[in-house]
Amino acid sequence: KVFRSCPQVRAAAIAAMDAPSKVASKASVATSDTVEVPHEASKRTDLDSASSTGFDSDSASSSEESATEVAPAAKCSAPDSAFYLESVGEAGEELPVSGAWLYNSAVRPVPLPSVCLKLLILPVFWFLSVLFHRQQRNLMTDWKVPGEPGQEVTLARSLPGAWQVAINAACVVLLSGYAMSAYIFHQKILDNVLNPLFTPRTHKRHVAISVLMFAIGIGSSLFLTTNWVPAAAGLFMFFGYAICGRTIQSSSSGQGQIGLGPSRSQDDVGMSFHAHGPCPESGVRQGKCVEVTLLGGELGVGQAGGELRFASVQLDPFAVADDAVLVEISPSGACMYRGPCGRANIFRLDCLLVLLLSFGVHLPQFIIGGGGFNQCAGVVELVVSLIYIPVGYTCFAVFGFRVGLACPGSMMVVLVLCLWPVINLVLGGKGCATLTDLVSQAFLPQIWDPHATTFQFNRGFATCTESAYAVGGETLLVASTTIAAWVHIMSNFSFLFGFLSGMSQMAFSKAEVQKVSIA
Repeated sequence: KVFRSCPQVRAAAIAAMDAPSKVASKASVATSDTVEVPHEASKRTDLDSASSTGFDSDSASSSEESATEVAPAAKCSAPDSAFYLESVGEAGEELPVSGAWLYNSAVRPVPLPSVCLKLLILPVFWFLSVLFHRQQRNLMTDWKVPGEPGQEVTLARSLPGAWQVAINAACVVLLSGYAMSAYIFHQKILDNVLNPLFTPRTHKRHVAISVLMFAIGIGSSLFLTTNWVPAAAGLFMFFGYAICGRTIQSSSSGQGQIGLGPSRSQDDVGMSFHAHGPCPESGVRQGKCVEVTLLGGELGVGQAGGELRFASVQLDPFAVADDAVLVEISPSGACMYRGPCGRANIFRLDCLLVLLLSFGVHLPQFIIGGGGFNQCAGVVELVVSLIYIPVGYTCFAVFGFRVGLACPGSMMVVLVLCLWPVINLVLGGKGCATLTDLVSQAFLPQIWDPHATTFQFNRGFATCTESAYAVGGETLLVASTTIAAWVHIMSNFSFLFGFLSGMSQMAFSKAEVQKVSIA
């Protein structure tokens, strides 16, 4: 449905104000600017916390006379969040983050593949990834690229052979189960941990998490030649923050950034959003409205009895971003703005700069490590991998299967910044081949031999192997290698298969793109 008449949209929005305000649903709008997130840790939060400045979500329908009573804030001279998160509003004021959390948790641009299909594709992914890794490593060895492919060390077993074999098996099984559990329960991790962590409620926390993740990204890139797995995990933890964390503001300036928050432009007093200049719709000369593209996702019923939907916003056809808003399509056919869903942090210039300084500058070292060079088994590799897996698996499952397919800007991130599918094959191959080589006795020939009194280990630097052995013996070497292998398996499976599945459905689907005009 396309609503081309702004006056009609406004009239319907005014009529909707008198509709019953409480409707049971998964996600219900309790007031004109409050949304309840339909998850276990659901909380009532302010979608338009800038209402104190007079930009309530239903104020788009209010009369011009009542709107002029509100004193607008001064315009900002630079675009919001072009380089950093702009601080606007009272000290300690909460940002309208509920729409952003809901967007990450529930947006469905395309139907998700079934669990059975994922289980069928996973062995194919594994085979192709291992094959790619073997070719990459052979080329690197033939070309004599700088780096350490692996030094063999012979050590004595500290436990009886039968006990050590049993412990080795337990390490492989339990740590593999930990990784798969993180993948299976990634939705709960997103709702309860990563949404509040990566998109916090206050500006100070938003700045703090940005600084922390920037430091992790740049700092990790410095260790790619000495301890590759923790360094790569740190890099992709930052990247996970960049694609799953969302920038949002209590209000936005007169720069057309309607996905970031309600407008505070002097020209938009009484409006829920900013439409700079003439209305994009042809034939519309009075009032303001914005054409948006509806996205899939079950959100329930809004306050006016209409369906709540996500909508992708792109006022400028050349803009690279994924601005989104929450809208309600009322029974009368009107489409009303209900709150901002923000924009992924990756579209901020500060995030792009950090990505360039960390991943971009050190790309050769990253690719070399992806070939199995410069490994360092031990406590650091084990601990960092355990921390990264719930974060990385969640971010890349969410982005690969859902958020990354929401708009052209998001797909550009996958294709260009991630160098899809090359980087994903490098990382997926590294993970799948590492676990395959461990289980098949390539790294540790005596891993399943209960009669061996000594063992050889040939993965990574000899100094790292000896240090790890001194701390935890053969057990630490097996545990560290197992969890290091899983670091890049399921996250890159999500990026490869998720994006391929989504693009295939878009290409062959007969469903029409739905566009509406919101006021």
